[in-house]
Amino acid sequence: MASSKWKSWEELNIKLKDRRVIFWGASNWVERTLNVFPVPPGYIVDNNPNNHGITYSGMTVYPPIKLREEDRTNVYIIVCTQNYPSVIDELSELDFVMGDDYCITPLLNERKAKDELKSVDTTVLVSSPQHLFESDHGGGLYECHTLSGKVSKVYSGKVRGMAYVDDALLIVDMLKGLVFLDRHYKVIDALELASNCEAHGLFYDAKSGRLFVGQPGRDSIAIYSLKEKKLINEIFISGKWAKNKKDNHHVNDLLVHDNSLYVSVFSLSGNWMNDVYDGGILEVDLETGQPVGPVASGLWMPHSISRFNGRLCYVDSMRGELYDTTWGRTGHFYSFIRGLDFDGRYYYVGASEHRYPEKLNTDNISLDAGFYLFDPATKMSRFFPIPQTEAVHSIAVKSQDNGS
Repeated sequence: MASSKWKSWEELNIKLKDRRVIFWGASNWVERTLNVFPVPPGYIVDNNPNNHGITYSGMTVYPPIKLREEDRTNVYIIVCTQNYPSVIDELSELDFVMGDDYCITPLLNERKAKDELKSVDTTVLVSSPQHLFESDHGGGLYECHTLSGKVSKVYSGKVRGMAYVDDALLIVDMLKGLVFLDRHYKVIDALELASNCEAHGLFYDAKSGRLFVGQPGRDSIAIYSLKEKKLINEIFISGKWAKNKKDNHHVNDLLVHDNSLYVSVFSLSGNWMNDVYDGGILEVDLETGQPVGPVASGLWMPHSISRFNGRLCYVDSMRGELYDTTWGRTGHFYSFIRGLDFDGRYYYVGASEHRYPEKLNTDNISLDAGFYLFDPATKMSRFFPIPQTEAVHSIAVKSQDNGS
């Protein structure tokens, strides 16, 4: 069985025991490799006919066909070109086994993360709250495949938050309320929401069986018992809504951990309608229903509060920033970002056509919708466009347990 094309210098040293080295690629990667890892000179193979017969780094350059003369148990090939994917194909045709008979120069090992990012094979669910929709575009729910790039619309509506509840997917359809979908995205149940609540984010607490719904239209968080299918409590961010019946704080996304409810809001002071964006993440004591205080502040339209690896994560949407601690900015994007998930290695970050370009003073304002697959370790990312819509609200990586 083939081993990895990526080797450390120590692993390479073991592979070269009693084997002669052949380099693929008459490039400066040969010289750099020899500077770090001097080995007795063999020869170089290269596809460029202009290099055949020349001497490079003290070695003669031949066409790759020369490798057919070799007993592959006696030689080991170090690939010294950034075009290694095509070289791998050629070596396979010549019956050389990846890892066992050849590897990429360890100087290029940083490219491993790039290759792995480009080969991620998963299914991502993306919700869109776009007001206009048809069966193949606009608001709804999309299923996206990272390896093929295929995008399929599986539900039409004005969809914001979503959460898995056992085998069902629960979504906020702002025109229908809380809608339960089976694994084939067929409606199996629905629950009416309060009028004018403008429901946004969802969080299902499996431990208590309670569902939390962000209601910016009421400046509150509604709490439902899914077993009884009824509203059991409503927590207001402040007393402002009782006086003016307006969206003062703009509650959006939610997270429950232990006995605390964390809520992202556009304005901690309740002055969003006055164009004051003193946004933050507010902690609420679930036993008393009273706000404890902000755990993050100074944010501009925050969304998608989550908890990964024991850390509170969220996005500062207008600034295009992803945080994994209060001040731990782990990524920056030139988009209005909203929607967040994490698979243990990569973040999935939703992006919308920028909603408020007139409010920005920056050198790049994205008008694309889709999501980023982002590696926080290397800061590399891939963008998966969803041209069928303009707006993204929530992201969820679909696991095997969810019927993928």
